Amino acid sequence: MKYFIFSIDDGTIYDKKVIEIFSKYNIRASFNLNSGLTNYVWYLNDLAIKRLNLEENKSIYNNHEIASHSLTHPHLTQCSGEHIVYEVGQDITNLERIFSRKVTTFAFPFEDFDDRCIDTIKYIKNIQIIRLSEIDDSFAFPSDLYHVKITSLGIDDALNKLDRFINSKNAKLFTFVFHSYDFEVNNNYNKLELLCQKISKEKSIKIITMSELSKIKIQEII
Repeated sequence: MKYFIFSIDDGTIYDKKVIEIFSKYNIRASFNLNSGLTNYVWYLNDLAIKRLNLEENKSIYNNHEIASHSLTHPHLTQCSGEHIVYEVGQDITNLERIFSRKVTTFAFPFEDFDDRCIDTIKYIKNIQIIRLSEIDDSFAFPSDLYHVKITSLGIDDALNKLDRFINSKNAKLFTFVFHSYDFEVNNNYNKLELLCQKISKEKSIKIITMSELSKIKIQEII
């Protein structure tokens, strides 16, 4: 069996469009949220990128995993150990209160991490998995769930790599990371739908959430 993970960062209003596509194909994804940025707005070119009010929109994530992405999306390598604990710990506390479920996965904001951050975060609350932003397109399982690398950051790259993933006998895991607003900026939600179509047709691929990595048999990971 091969496994595919959709991991989406930031919790913006465009998550709604992505979730509509996922719902058509019964896809469950992992959404990495910042609970301290409710209603925060920034601009990419002329497009307003607005964070969702999680309290008011929690139902849209009912069928998906909720993961921590830190409280306010800072560069954690520039933070003290105490502030890292606060950023991640408080985000988890908030998310667990809002969504009434445990949060066991953390995804680094920006592409900014180091061993000090990882060693600090892995001891916070219920954290079992830490997702990095380092590319590894070997399609292998991570040997360490506190150092989960990703396969692709962009939809074109993901589509290009998918055929190799499908056709490789030794391929095991594909992790696709993106922001929902990427598709709004580029007006190419159709490419996400194409990816979902192709994966859904492959009986050899099982779509899982990031936290479900810990449930896969240890012998498969090793």
